[in-house]
Amino acid sequence: MMILKLRKIYKNRPMDNMTFTVFSKKNCSFCDRAINLIEDNDHTVIIKKIDEDQAFFLEMREKAPAMRTMPVVFVDDQLIGGYADLVQHFSNK
Repeated sequence: MMILKLRKIYKNRPMDNMTFTVFSKKNCSFCDRAINLIEDNDHTVIIKKIDEDQAFFLEMREKAPAMRTMPVVFVDDQLIGGYADLVQHFSNK
């Protein structure tokens, strides 16, 4: 069973630090890009690898049943969507 990875970036930490949850899997370049984008913007990211822990897969399906591509990204428990949606989220800030 995979231990949940929690990464925090402390340099230039903004006052409005948000917690992102990324449901990802191995060999997913868009998953890696999403994680890097979140870290580059100095936010907290929780990574849940669905191919390493079935509980993460079931959690993702429950929270976002319509999502069929990876990654699946949430911010503060609100669904953002996939990688393109995450890019749009940051461009609106």
